[in-house]
Amino acid sequence: MRTVWLAIAAMLAAGGAQAQPAEEAPGFEFGVRYWLSSGTTTRSHDASRFPPLANPTSTLEYDDMWANSIELYARKTLGEKWWVKGYAGVGRINTGTFTDQDFIILNGALFYAETVSGMDGDLKYGTIDIGREVWRRGSTALSVFAGYRQWNEQLTAHGFTLTTGIGGSFDDSVPVVANDLTWKAARLGLAATAERGRTRYAMEVALVPYATYRNEDSHFLRQSPNDLGPVPNVIAEGRGTGFQFDLEVRRVYPQLWDLEFGLGIRWWKLASTHGTQTQAGTDFPLTELKSERLGGLFTVGKSW
Repeated sequence: MRTVWLAIAAMLAAGGAQAQPAEEAPGFEFGVRYWLSSGTTTRSHDASRFPPLANPTSTLEYDDMWANSIELYARKTLGEKWWVKGYAGVGRINTGTFTDQDFIILNGALFYAETVSGMDGDLKYGTIDIGREVWRRGSTALSVFAGYRQWNEQLTAHGFTLTTGIGGSFDDSVPVVANDLTWKAARLGLAATAERGRTRYAMEVALVPYATYRNEDSHFLRQSPNDLGPVPNVIAEGRGTGFQFDLEVRRVYPQLWDLEFGLGIRWWKLASTHGTQTQAGTDFPLTELKSERLGGLFTVGKSW
């Protein structure tokens, strides 16, 4: 997080160097963003109380999940100091790799089986924050805020290749596993803005002190009553923490109806070591659940 605080300090220095009177801030902003991002989700659980299963018993990783998403955003000032803002987005996860590893211990030795599948899916998310400006010098301002975030990814893995043992594969046209993960999170953060002429810098860093999740797996090839049963047949719930970071540089173009164009970066990370996974009527402790998404932003908006 050291880089975040250095960025805040640089913005404060830039605004302070201008030492110019503050202009009236826009009362309302509205626009659209495109987010190109890559994500990873990893989950593992412990069923080692049933030998020869090891700890972790199974690790599932959804990696290289490249997604294109579009979102709408808005911000409204409330009086002189307060503001409210939010955004909501939907997207498509076009590519990814699903890796499933299962571990056992036999005669003191660790053995594992691994399958690898291609995957795709959908992405949905939304945030709403309310904040208050706590410091201003010229066109540079700092605000504190609190808010709520929801983040959902729905993934489907197709076919598989067995990479251990004698090998083997299953046709890619057949869906083998679907995953539906939803995080609901409280946010506490700091937002900074600075202007130099027609260029505006905006950054926010949010800590997530508390988040809950629900993760549903549907193993389509294991729906026998003697196995996992009907889908969704593996469900995990618990709580976690994390952080979220946005940084944008925007510039107003008067010749284009005063539209504001921006480029930026966004990074989300949520993780948990507290949770319970339920399958075949039995509960197991979740050893880890981690979701991360990082990518670039392109913004078109307007202020009034």
